[in-house]
Amino acid sequence: MNKKLLSTLLLFAVFVGFFWWGLAMIVSTISAPVKDKESIVYGLLLLGCAGYALVSLLMLPRRNQP
Repeated sequence: MNKKLLSTLLLFAVFVGFFWWGLAMIVSTISAPVKDKESIVYGLLLLGCAGYALVSLLMLPRRNQP
C-alpha cells in the first residue's frame, strides 16, 4: 500500500476516533446525575484534536486529474 494513502487513512482514523471519544464523553457526562466539569473540558479538548485532524486532512495536497 502506498505510504501517502496509508498516512491519510490513519489520519482519518484519528479524526473519527477522537471525534467519537470526545462526543461520547460529553454526552455521557451531561446525562449523568453528577456533572463533572473536568470530563466536559476533556471531551472538548478531544473534539479540538479531532478538529485539528480534520483541518489537516483538508489541507493535504490533492492529486491533479488530467
